[in-house]
Amino acid sequence: MNTEAGTKPTLSDNEEDSSVSPPPSRPAVISIASPDEVMKLPTRWSYESRSSLLSLSENGRELSFQGQNCNGDRDAAAARSIQPIPPACGIYYYEVEIHSKGQKAHISVGFAGPDVKPSRLPGWEPSSWGYHGDDGCSFAAERHGTPYGPTFGLGDVVGCGIDFSTNRAFFTKNGTYLGSVFENVGKYTPIHPAVGLQHVGESVKVNFGHEKFLFDIDYYVLQERQKTWARIMSRPLDPTLFRSPAMSDGTAGDVEPLLPEVSEEQSKHTINKLVLSYLAHHGYVKTMKAFQNQTRNTSEETPSSPPSFDDDVEMDGIIGPSTPPLSTNAFEADIESRTQIVNCVLAGDIDAALAKTRQHYPSALDAEEGVMFVKLRCRKFVELVLESAELEKKMKAVASKEASKEEDHMGMMDVDGDGDSMVSESVIANGSARMSGYDPERSSGITELQVVTRQYEAALNSALAYGQSLDNDFKITHNLAIKNIFTQTFAILSVSDPLSAGGSITEVAGYNARVQLANELNQAILRSQGRPSNPALEMMYRQTAVCLLHLGLSQVGAAAFANMQKELLDA
Repeated sequence: MNTEAGTKPTLSDNEEDSSVSPPPSRPAVISIASPDEVMKLPTRWSYESRSSLLSLSENGRELSFQGQNCNGDRDAAAARSIQPIPPACGIYYYEVEIHSKGQKAHISVGFAGPDVKPSRLPGWEPSSWGYHGDDGCSFAAERHGTPYGPTFGLGDVVGCGIDFSTNRAFFTKNGTYLGSVFENVGKYTPIHPAVGLQHVGESVKVNFGHEKFLFDIDYYVLQERQKTWARIMSRPLDPTLFRSPAMSDGTAGDVEPLLPEVSEEQSKHTINKLVLSYLAHHGYVKTMKAFQNQTRNTSEETPSSPPSFDDDVEMDGIIGPSTPPLSTNAFEADIESRTQIVNCVLAGDIDAALAKTRQHYPSALDAEEGVMFVKLRCRKFVELVLESAELEKKMKAVASKEASKEEDHMGMMDVDGDGDSMVSESVIANGSARMSGYDPERSSGITELQVVTRQYEAALNSALAYGQSLDNDFKITHNLAIKNIFTQTFAILSVSDPLSAGGSITEVAGYNARVQLANELNQAILRSQGRPSNPALEMMYRQTAVCLLHLGLSQVGAAAFANMQKELLDA
């Protein structure tokens, strides 16, 4: 699709099927917190939350043991990251490179809660978990560890991860996965990456994602995401989800089903209506008819089965519960009208869009103190300004081309003539002829530059006149929302080329603004008829996505892998 302003895109789900409004390719999901608040990841060791026996590098990623060796399992020097790990990330992973005098390092790599003492190795204290290099054991708040993996020491890279969907940890050594370990890691307390050292000469360098990991964590995460999504997709449909609850005696909390339990066939019937309502909303008439034929052919015509979709398409079920039933002809005529109106907006023909809307859906323009009417008029002003800006660029290009031709002509005269005076007289005479409107090279006597200049002046005057009428309306309105629309529109006058200005001006003038206005107009028309402004299927998608976001932030780690956009849209 060409996205330049002034083009006329063809919007269809196939070569013959037009759509009322471009469906959003990325349905908006309301974020309940900023990315900084939700997904702030550890980036360095904490200067405050470390043992005084550990020296910290300037970049906060290297720790070295200083002082006398710690004895046995009584003392250690530990540090944890400056930030806890956000459960909403689903899986978290980091790596530590070991520097030690020997092949077995008295070092522990793992996790620790915010209250764990920095004088103890991760895994020795409650709310801490660690993998120890000297014996290869795993420790979870215990004095004697459990055999887990190989020992590690000088030059080894130990990776440490946590899967919040299971609250289990896992470790790697030199890029090799060692398996999951521990239970309820981070389930009841925030956790930080943590390390502990005991001997002089031991040091570690951490990679919190600043560099490429030795272990292929991306592939590991992909596998876990696919497992989670497979579990979701394999879950059978629960017909009771489509049962309508109602209060039996008006008291809160006492709920009984209004309808008997819904069968699987009736549930499928409801799902089909959701799909049909989506197709109807966006104007995919041919696709909608094909879907009807498919459901008619696959449904079993038995007394116990739900009614099939006949020729009247059961419009009361598709369009909305409060909408009067429409005949097939009236329904298709409505879609055709909305398609024409929306395509006029997308093509920049605002006058035609206004005329058709006023003819078929006048109440859509008058609702909310006429805000949609104002938006359309402001868009017309934008289109007039864009037209004059394009003609101005064309005028300058033609002037430059003609100036170049003059220079070439002067050069030829200088070569063939007898002197500078002869050239000057010829150029002046030719230039005077052009300025007076006579071009010896054009039989019409009018240059291209003069034609384009007149077109530019006419377009500019038209834009200024229309803008003056908008300014008069701006001065008398008391509606703050409408005043804001006027203000944003008039901002395009501050630049010579609104489409390349960037920022909020381009947002107002660009093609995406046309698409947004077309969708808003379609929604206004639907509301004026008592229909939902958004298809129920889109609303269900958005509500489900928000629920998954809440679950992820509530430390239900598996929700982080249920990425609806990636699975349903990006695929």
